Amino acid sequence: MLHGEAEPSLAGAPAPDVPPPAPPGGRRLLGCVLVALWFAALNFQTVTFTGAIVSENNGPVLKMYHGLFGVLALLLLARQRVVRWRQEMAIYFAVTLLTTALAYMQLGARAGVVNTLFAAYAATLAGTLGFMAGEEGAVRALRVTSVVVLLAVLVKAVLYFPQILAFLAAPNGHPTLPFFYGGGPNLEATWVAMAGVFFLGSRLFLPYVGTSAALSLLYASRVGVIIVALVLLGAALRASAARREAGRPRRVWVAVVAVACCAASLARVATSDTGGVSYIVKRFQNIGDEPGSVGRLTLWEGGVKVFVRHPFGVGLGNSVPQGERLLGVDVPEDNLHNQYLQHLAETGVQGLAAYLLFAGITLWRLAAGRFRSRMLLYVAIYFVVATIQFRGAEALLWFVYGLQTGSSAAPEASHAS
Repeated sequence: MLHGEAEPSLAGAPAPDVPPPAPPGGRRLLGCVLVALWFAALNFQTVTFTGAIVSENNGPVLKMYHGLFGVLALLLLARQRVVRWRQEMAIYFAVTLLTTALAYMQLGARAGVVNTLFAAYAATLAGTLGFMAGEEGAVRALRVTSVVVLLAVLVKAVLYFPQILAFLAAPNGHPTLPFFYGGGPNLEATWVAMAGVFFLGSRLFLPYVGTSAALSLLYASRVGVIIVALVLLGAALRASAARREAGRPRRVWVAVVAVACCAASLARVATSDTGGVSYIVKRFQNIGDEPGSVGRLTLWEGGVKVFVRHPFGVGLGNSVPQGERLLGVDVPEDNLHNQYLQHLAETGVQGLAAYLLFAGITLWRLAAGRFRSRMLLYVAIYFVVATIQFRGAEALLWFVYGLQTGSSAAPEASHAS
């Protein structure tokens, strides 16, 4: 059974689908539990069923979230309730997968398409869970899981404190220790910091954001620090929109000053004479010269060359191999660290257009809703940071987007804050 959305269309007219009655309390509770469970599984990406943390160098390994998503599929089939994809989502996956299929016929297949198929799968399942849990129920579940994940990361930091001390004494790149997220320290700091938006309107907002900022500094993650600033900016925009809606002066200057003070505090801590902590400032100052940014510039140069040679795309996962061939160099990466350029190189002008459509409509929905939707704000921050980060087809992103799609079809979505 398909459920549509209970929200305005882009033209401003009501959506034609009328949502069914609200799910009963038992189903709502089950939805919240499943949201928390599978969001946790996606956060602990490198954890197997045995509890071991495996690195990407181990090759394909069955992870905990793979099995749990298989079980959720059975639940979905049993419930026979699927929330209809939004049009921009359907267009994105149709264009991306069709382009990839055609490109693979010429250049050969890559495993990258599997990640995109799994992302579509995650969004579909999350739509059902979002409808079951409702918007506020889903957000509460995301908060609970985010706290658990943050505590687990902190416990891991304590267990590997000697390695962190060694890094702080002689900082170089990032600390060497196991990480819960595929992609290492930058990705771990990234996803932990992004979850701060779920705590908007909660007393835990500042404690969570402050802890995630400290983690980003500890990992020497420039992207993590940028995301903390974006989360604070999102909070300021949300507060300003709420004041305007209530008929009170927006006092945008107060929000700007608050964000500036927070940024200044982060900068003061980062520039303190504490070895590894001040190292992150040097990483910002040396952008264009240090290995991280030089590597990105090389990847981007290769991506541009791939697009010039193949304007209609080389297929998902083929941008880096084709870029290496055109540049004549080897790079230790499997993505371009820029999702817009990566879509242009892998899925061509048509794929980038579909991606921009998806991003633009998401930002429109966020602004039209006066920044109330925490889940849409999460997705919007992703689109901003996607200019320098992410590997492509992140299941976490599509899971949250699917939750928002499903919860917007629930009757209480129209008055949820």
